[in-house]
Amino acid sequence: MSKKLSPEDLQNESEFELLTIVSHKSLREFIVDQITKEKTIIRIYSVYQVIMLMLFTFIFTRGIILSIKGNHDLIVTIGWSLLFSLSVLIVIHELLHALAYLATGARKISFGLILRKFIFYALADRQVIKSRAFHLVALAPFVAVKLICLFGILRFYNEQPMYFFMSVMCLHSLFCAGDIAMLAFYRLNKEKEIYNFDDRSEGKTYFYARKIK
Repeated sequence: MSKKLSPEDLQNESEFELLTIVSHKSLREFIVDQITKEKTIIRIYSVYQVIMLMLFTFIFTRGIILSIKGNHDLIVTIGWSLLFSLSVLIVIHELLHALAYLATGARKISFGLILRKFIFYALADRQVIKSRAFHLVALAPFVAVKLICLFGILRFYNEQPMYFFMSVMCLHSLFCAGDIAMLAFYRLNKEKEIYNFDDRSEGKTYFYARKIK
């Protein structure tokens, strides 16, 4: 069984190299930078996001048309989905990150937000996370919410609640942009064995790679 690494281990310059330091206050800038550099993952996700936005636009337009005709059920359902997505779903999204952290063995889980940029995040303070574990943490909300929404769509097919789950699924695709961008960083450095850790007191995340000997 391999030794569990600590932040101090990563700072051993003979074994590891520092790739980058990301300030939590500059998360959006880091995300945009990865999106402009990486092509494969971002292109696939962009296609998915366009499909989700087109679907939501279709549902919303249908709701407006039906509302003009006197049937307000669909537009009310969309309204509830928006309210849910901008409140409860944000909490669920971050809790799923936290659960994934716990599943990888990380502890000292906490949460942060930058309200003026509408950025929310979960972190594991000074816990070294390997690449495979980080992928699990990043993808957990996307996969879990997608599966729950698909189940809801099938369970309530052709009934009013179906549109609630469909709308939530579409809106949640926007929430996952940051997670996908973080994975893009790993793909840009796919030839390297990457480790990272968060430092809550500093408000930063450190990314290191093991040196090839």
